[in-house]
Order: sequence, then structure tokens, then C-alpha cells
Amino acid sequence: MTDSIVSSVISSARSSGRTVLTEIESKRILHSLGLPVAVPDSAVTADDAVRAALRIGFPVVLKVLSPHVSHKSDVGGVELNLDNESAVRDAFERIRVSLAAKARDARFDGVAVQPMAKRGGVELIAGTFHDERFGAMVMVGLGGVLVEVMKDTALALAPIGGREASAMLAQLRGARILRGVRGQPGVDIDAIVSLLETVSGIAATHPDIAEMDLNPVVAYEDGLAILDARIVLTADSGRASQPDPHRAARLKNLERAFNPRTVVVIGDKRMGGYMWLRAMAHLKGKLYSVQIDPNEIPGIEEMGVENRKSLAEITEPIDYAVSAVPRQIAPRILKDCVANHVGSIGFFTSGFSETSEELGIRLENELRDLALNSEIALVGPNCMGLYSPSSGLRNFPEEKVGEAGDVCFISQSGTHTINFCLQAPSHGIKVNKAASIGNVLVLEAADYIDLMAADPATRVIGMYIEGVRDGRRFFDSVRHAAERHPVVIWKGGVTEAGARATFSHTGSLATPEAIWQTVVRQSGAVEVASLDAMLDAVELFARAKRLGGRRMGLVAMTGGQSVVITDTFATAGLEIPALSESSYDELKTFFNIIGGSYRNPLDAGGTIGAGHHQGNLDRILEILERDSVIDAIVLEVGTGLRAARWAAHEDEITGLLDKLADFANRSTKPFAVVMHPAHVEAIVARGKELARARGLVVFDSFERAAAAFRTASDYWANRARLGS
Repeated sequence: MTDSIVSSVISSARSSGRTVLTEIESKRILHSLGLPVAVPDSAVTADDAVRAALRIGFPVVLKVLSPHVSHKSDVGGVELNLDNESAVRDAFERIRVSLAAKARDARFDGVAVQPMAKRGGVELIAGTFHDERFGAMVMVGLGGVLVEVMKDTALALAPIGGREASAMLAQLRGARILRGVRGQPGVDIDAIVSLLETVSGIAATHPDIAEMDLNPVVAYEDGLAILDARIVLTADSGRASQPDPHRAARLKNLERAFNPRTVVVIGDKRMGGYMWLRAMAHLKGKLYSVQIDPNEIPGIEEMGVENRKSLAEITEPIDYAVSAVPRQIAPRILKDCVANHVGSIGFFTSGFSETSEELGIRLENELRDLALNSEIALVGPNCMGLYSPSSGLRNFPEEKVGEAGDVCFISQSGTHTINFCLQAPSHGIKVNKAASIGNVLVLEAADYIDLMAADPATRVIGMYIEGVRDGRRFFDSVRHAAERHPVVIWKGGVTEAGARATFSHTGSLATPEAIWQTVVRQSGAVEVASLDAMLDAVELFARAKRLGGRRMGLVAMTGGQSVVITDTFATAGLEIPALSESSYDELKTFFNIIGGSYRNPLDAGGTIGAGHHQGNLDRILEILERDSVIDAIVLEVGTGLRAARWAAHEDEITGLLDKLADFANRSTKPFAVVMHPAHVEAIVARGKELARARGLVVFDSFERAAAAFRTASDYWANRARLGS
């Protein structure tokens, strides 16, 4: 019954050429959903308005009816608390005159007459809107000044359940108002949660609805009331995008490409230093070159690579090809690959839609059409392609090969892909698979996420993303991956300057940045804002134990450092609790409090000799390990005067690191060390190398350590909230 009313109202509006429903039509839909809303009577004349008021009972409210007015109060179109017939007549006339004066071209269709809402309560705004990438979104915010000036709103992808609706309310800066503050009673949270669930569900199941604007909604101690509502339809129902009929085969071909038996490099040249052929020098499978320029062939053969004049001359099935040809030739190369049943091809070639040139856009469209009509997995173009160390497949000559890893990385930037993969080993990160995906013509980030998340070797997935076409599929893929592994996302191009106009009121309160942050949070992933932060977070996820909370046990070497480490971690949103009494009872039996303190943070330099009084250090770490108020432990390893000895006495640092690695392996809690470069940077760099070789997590500074632990705590909190 509900769905038939919704469809009937929408059909009636479309048949009359309207995309904006009247307040009465909007409220009919909401009423059919069981929501607390009074459906007004329409009145074309003042007499009609009086008769409606008598039926409803005084006091009443009059609101202008006009297809050309979005915000009724702006045109003097709302009259409140009318308690007799004369007041209703006078109000009707004031509304008519005010509309004519303030919106001369607006048609006057009369007024809506409805009961006056009871006083009190907390005013909210709620509703839905349609984002061009991610589809139906639901929004809630505190009404009045808080939403207009402070933009105190929360978003979620629709549909949502009660847990997500409750989480939205908790995100509001004014959430305390809903619970009651300064003698004011709290409101019916369950009723608001039910409202958000309902409107999000109808928006998700009815793509014709572009926006629902419920403003205001008044929440009381018991229940709520929707006082005004406006529903906007899409300009047309549109056509749903057609699924890729070759997707399953395409993904199989992409999987083959990461572990190829045969790779072909097309068009590599001496001028580029034969970069691609050099990158494939340690390939476990067979490598061929395809090059027709007689001036290039001798240099290729000098490298020990077999060259062919065409793909047809290669008899083995080709799993992966890399093309470095000019853009004008790219469609011809792709057509040849399809004809010769090449599984995947990565186009290093650039100069397509990213240039905004007509030629580049046309050539890119040709590539897309050719790929979509085949089973080939097209990587890019405008990318560095695939990296799989265990198979010897590289997209840059200096990347490490040979050892299978447990971290995957996806990036729309080739530079970020290379930088991550080159810096990963020095952070103790072992790459499993990496993909530079460029312009994502056919295969999107979601395809790579699905493949990498399904790999049993994967422990962490990181990615740099600038944009997605199919936002819902991206969200679903990230959410599925984040249920199993930490997913760390670095988003490029999210600023207020990127904001674009949306629909009238509810949608205009959402910016691209806010929508993106909502997608990441709701998917269960976490965000970082730089390559360094990405490397730090991935190292912690991949090498440390699971983080069970935000309570940190901190050990510093001096008084000043103990203050700084505390401020840094607290500023990052982490907790530094007092230890349990049993811990203090044990610490005071041996801790040197002259120039030190054991209050968490522990100013322990005098007690542990910058880490070299191993017995005392062991006891401190074991106390923190046993203490139930501590979730993770961070130790500053002295890198001042003591570190200067390490160059000549490396056994001092290796002995310490062996003990710390043993503790990290035995501990049930995440453990990390901070080693500041200080004035002995080269020596400390060697210390970090030795530490990571032993599996220890190492950070360059308190700031980077705190940021990584905050990222980790956010991920595990998200995962707990999602119930996984």
C-alpha cells in the first residue's frame, strides 16, 4: 500500500510536468510511511482556509502553496498560531500579497492549512539527497542557527540501520542538546533514529526521489513532529548503467597479470633507457619485446631480450603487456592485443582525457570501447601499471623483487605508487601487490580492491584515490575489504574549492569533502593525508598486534620528552591513563625518581640508562603489558649521546633491539619504538634498519607515532561498530 501511494504521487507529478512535489504531496508520502506528520488541507480561497481550520481545530498554521517557492518564509509565506476565523482570513490575504510583492513571477495556488505544533522540543533538519557518485545519502542536523551557520550535520549512505542512525546523531557537535542540557529534558532519540531509517530506505528504493527536505522536524521527550516537507524528483528517471558482461573474465585476466608466465613490452626505446625492459629484468616468466624500429632492436637484443615485430609472432599465451607507444597509436595496439588474446595490458601512455583536449578524449573513448567489447583487463592508461615482487613483475627498475609480502597498494598516481613501493622496505613493509591505475577506463579501484582483499596473503590495503565513477561499487568493495583487513585511504583533491552545487536545502549542506569522509567512515576504512602518514599507518597495521583501545603506556628518556610525548598523543585524541595501583606498587620498588617519574608517561632514562639497564627496562615493559588499563606501549629509544657509541659498538644497540623484539613478540599489545634522528642521523638510520629487521615497528617522531596509533584506533573502533 505504501509503495503504491509513493508511486502514485510521483506519477501524478511527472504527468503534469513537475519535479517538485507540493507540501501536501510530500506529506502524503511521509504519512504513508507511518511517519509523524499532519497532512494539510489545501485552500484556494480565504473561505476554504476557514472551513479547513474549523475541521482541523484552532490554532492552525497557513503556508503558501506555489510551485516556484522553495523556502516559504523567505516570501512571507508562513503564518503561525492562528486561533480564530478572522485571523485565518487576514493571514490568507497577507500571504497572497507578500508572495506577489516578493516573488512576482511565482504562481499562487492557495495555502496549506495544518494544526499548530505543540511548543517546546528541539528543532532538527533531516532528509535525503542524491550524490552523483554515491547515490542516495541521508542527512540529519540540529535546526535553526546551528545548521545554517555552524553546519552541524551528519551524513550517511542510504539505506541505514539503527546503529548507523545512532552513530550519525552522536557525530553532531550539539549531540548533548538531544540528551538534555542545562535543565532542558532530552528528546526521543529512538524516534529520530526511526525517522532516519525510514527516509533513508525510501530514498534508496525510489531512485526517482532526488531530495527529501524535512525542515523543521521537532523532537520532543516523547515522539517528534515533521512540520514541513519538500520532495524533489530527478529530472528524468534515466537509464541504469549496464553491467559489464565480461567483468568476471576481465578480473581473471587481471589476476593472471599479477603472476604472469609471459610478459610483452611494446614500444620501449633507448631514449627512455629501456625502462620497462629493465624493470622486467628479474621476471620469473618469459619476457618478450615488440618493436619494429630497426634502430631500437639491437639495443634490446643486447639486453638478452627476444624481440618480435608483432604480437602474432609470439606463440605463448600473453598474460600481461606494457605499452609505451605514443597516444595516437594506442588504439591500434589495444586492437592488436585483443586480436591476439592478450590477458591484460597496462598503458604507460598518457595524453588522454587528463589533458582535456578533444583528441585525447576521443582516443580514450576508443580505448574504452575496444576494451569493453572484449575480455581484456585494461590497466590505466596514464599509469605505471602492476607490481608483484614474488613474480618479479615491476613497474620501476629500482623496486625490490623476490620476497612475497602482505601489503597491497593501489594508486591513481604513478609517482605515489613508485614512492610507496620504494620506501616500503625501509619501513619494514613487504609489498604483496601494487597497482598504478591512472585514468581507470574500464577497471576501477573497486576491481583491484576485490582482487587484493581476496588474496589470503594480504594483511593491509592502502590506496591513493582522486575520484571514482561508480561510488556505490567502490563503497561496497571497501566495506567488504575492511571487514577483513585494515584499509587506509589517502584522498587527493578534496577541498572546499571542489564543492559543487546540489539540490535546494538538505543537499546544499553537504560538500564533496564531507561526503567522502562519510563514505570512508561508513565503509570501515580510515583516512590519512600524506605518503608519510600512509607508510606509518601501514607499518603499524602490518607489523604490530591488534590495537584494543586508545589507552597508551608511554616511556620516555627525560622529563622534557615525557611532557612532549604526553601532549602529542593526547592532542591526537589518544588517552594516557594513570596506571593501576598494583603497577605503582611494583614500580616504586626499583624506579629511580631522582630526575624521573613513573606516573605514565614514565620518565625512565635514569632507571633504564637510556634502555641499556636491560633488567629494569624488562620490568617496566612487563608491568605495562600486565596492566589492564593500557592498550598499547610506545618506548622512546635514547638517540642522544648514547647513540653516538653505536657506530663503534653496534652490539649495544643490537642487544637492546633483540630484547625489545622478544618483548614485542610475547606481548599481547601493540608495541612500537620512537628513534629520533637527532644529531646522529646516519647512526640512528642504521639503528632503525636493525630494529625493523627484527620486526619492530619504528617511528621517526612522537607526532608520527601518535598519528599512526590514532589511525589504528579509528580503524578498530570502526570495525567494532560495524560488528566485525
